[in-house]
Amino acid sequence: MSNGDAVIVAVDESAGSAVTWAAHTAALHHAPLHLLRVLEITPDAGLGLGTTLTTEDYARLEDHATWLLETAAAEAAKSEPGLTITTELATGTVLPTLLERTRGARMLVGGARGGGTLRRALLGSVSSVLARRSHCPFVVVRDGVDLPPDLPTRPILVGVDGTKISEPAIGAALDEATARGVAVIALHAEGASDDPEMDALDDYVLGESLAGWQERYPNVRIDRETTHDSPERALLELSTGTQLLVVGTRGRGGFTSKVFGSTSQSLLLSVQTPIMIAPTP
Repeated sequence: MSNGDAVIVAVDESAGSAVTWAAHTAALHHAPLHLLRVLEITPDAGLGLGTTLTTEDYARLEDHATWLLETAAAEAAKSEPGLTITTELATGTVLPTLLERTRGARMLVGGARGGGTLRRALLGSVSSVLARRSHCPFVVVRDGVDLPPDLPTRPILVGVDGTKISEPAIGAALDEATARGVAVIALHAEGASDDPEMDALDDYVLGESLAGWQERYPNVRIDRETTHDSPERALLELSTGTQLLVVGTRGRGGFTSKVFGSTSQSLLLSVQTPIMIAPTP
């Protein structure tokens, strides 16, 4: 199935806030919203390990999936009247199905919910694979978080590491800022240093990374920030005052080591603000 330029939502029990966020984003971009539920049949979907799903079991799972899609569609239509909304119930393995749907899509949006260690580990596993391999920007919106009334007026934060990896993230951040009519904060975090020359170098690296972008987006204000705090801590702290955090990824190779390294799971699971991972072609 081709999704064109749609904003896709991976619908599950944690997708409440993700649906509303995605509907608003689709409306801003004049794009359709596609709600997708992947029905993956696993042993624990039946009576237990080693059991075979009965016709009644499958019907029960299908009914629940249909209810989730209908509820999500109703919520999206309520929040954005007039928005073009389509739904799809697919059967298959979740990750390959979602990855295939990202080809040509504007973005894929998924929910996240706090909980026990196991749930967080599973969420991190799915999210990390999508973050590395999605063909379009992948956004995680945490469910159950109170979104402040002034959220739409807040700036967008983008992590910049001075390499080519940052370019898709910068472009994605500026595209979203253009659609939303807000500013962008470009943050370069290099880690602890007491060397004034390193401060000047950080400013230079950030300036070089942003060269040409202001000319391409003259209507977006770009504020520059450098820090010697750890990248994860700096991004988490600064993101609390923004409406979206945008970061880059190396694709199949994982997150860029300078900006994220081993903190990619922590960012996806810990940040309260919606986070977008922009893939490098």
